[in-house]
Amino acid sequence: MAKFTYTAYTKSGVKQQAALFAASKQEAEQQLKANGLLIIEIKQHFEHKLAFRNSTLTVKDIEFFTTELALLLKSGLRLDRGLTILQQNVENQALANLLDNILQEIKQGHALSDALAANPAFDSLYIGLVKIAEETGQLADTFAKLSQEMKYQLELSAKIKQALVYPSVILFVCILALLFIFNFVVPNMSQLFRDAGNLPWYTSLLLDVSDFFVSYQIHLGVVVVLLSAMAHSYRDHQRIVQVTQWAKERLPIVRSANLMVERIRFSSAIATMLSAGLAIDKVLQLASATLRTQRFKFETNAALDNIRRGNGLASSLGETSLFPPFFASLLTIGEESAELEQVFNEIADRSRTQFYAWVSRLLNLLEPLLIMVMGIIVGTVVVVMMLSISAVTNVDL
Repeated sequence: MAKFTYTAYTKSGVKQQAALFAASKQEAEQQLKANGLLIIEIKQHFEHKLAFRNSTLTVKDIEFFTTELALLLKSGLRLDRGLTILQQNVENQALANLLDNILQEIKQGHALSDALAANPAFDSLYIGLVKIAEETGQLADTFAKLSQEMKYQLELSAKIKQALVYPSVILFVCILALLFIFNFVVPNMSQLFRDAGNLPWYTSLLLDVSDFFVSYQIHLGVVVVLLSAMAHSYRDHQRIVQVTQWAKERLPIVRSANLMVERIRFSSAIATMLSAGLAIDKVLQLASATLRTQRFKFETNAALDNIRRGNGLASSLGETSLFPPFFASLLTIGEESAELEQVFNEIADRSRTQFYAWVSRLLNLLEPLLIMVMGIIVGTVVVVMMLSISAVTNVDL
C-alpha cells in the first residue's frame, strides 16, 4: 500500500487536503470519487526515512489507536470505515503500517482480534477482550474501556518517570561540576602545588585524581556508553532479568513502588475483564499475564489453583503479597455482595492514590537529600583545594 496526498473539493465546495493509502494511483482516485470528491491534484507521497527513526509501536501509539477507534465506533461507523478514516489521517509511520495491515487482514475475512494478535505490541489481555467484544458485538464499549485503561497506564508511567527525572538532573549537574573542577580549576593551580615539597596527602590525591580525569575521561565516557548500550541490548538476557527481578522484590524503595504498580495493573485488568463478562478463572489467568514480577505471577497462579479447587476468591487472593489485609477485606465484601468489578476498581483507584502520594513524598525527600549530597561532593573538593593552598602558603613562609 502506498501513501497518496491529494487536494479535492466536496460537493458543497469545501477544499480538502489530506492523505490516503491505496495500492495504486487509480485506486486512490476511485476512493476519492466514491466519496463524492472533485479531485484537483493527487500524487504519491515518498517519505525520506532516517536510519535511526523509530518504527515500532509505543504504548502512546496504541492508546491513540484505541481511543480514536472507540470514538469512531461510538459514532456508528463500521469497523472497516473507521480504520480507513484513521489510516488517512495518521502521520506516525508505525501506526500507519499497523492500520494498513489490519485493513488488509479484515478485507481478507479475518477477525480484528486475529489481525491484532499478529503484532507483538498488543498483549494477550488486549486481544482477549477484543475477541470477546467481537463475539458479543460490544466493540465500541470494549475499546472505550481499553482506552481508559491505557490512559491510566500512561499516567502511571509519567509518574514513574517524574520520580526519576529530578535525581537524574542533580546527578548530571554534579558530574558537570566535577568535570569542570578537575579539567579547569585544579590544572590551573597544579603548578603552584607541584613546586612545593612535602605536600599533604589530600593534595597529592586531588592532583592524581585530576590527572586521571584529564588523561582518561574520554575513555571512561566511551566505557559508560558501551556498558549502557550492552545493558539495553541484553536487557532480556536471563541474568539481567534475574537481577532486575531481585531488585524489584528485595530493594526497599523499589519493592514498595513495584508492589503498588503491580497491584494497580492487576486490579485494573480484572475490573476491565469482569465488565466484559468473563468467567473469574479466565479473568485471573489473563490478569496474571499482565504482572511483570515472577513472584507475584507465581502467587496469583497459586491463588487461581485454589479457586479452581473450590476456595473463595477473597481468601485465595488474600494470601498473596499483592493484597494486604485491608484490600483483602474489600475483596471479601465484593465477593459477598457480588460487586467484584466495583471492588477491583476501588482497589485500583486507592492504589493509584497511594502510589501518587508515595511519588510526591519521595520527590520531597530527594530534593534536599540530593542537593546535600552534591554539596558534600563539590564542597569537599573545594575545601581540599583551599587547604592545599593554605599548606603551600605556609611552606613558602
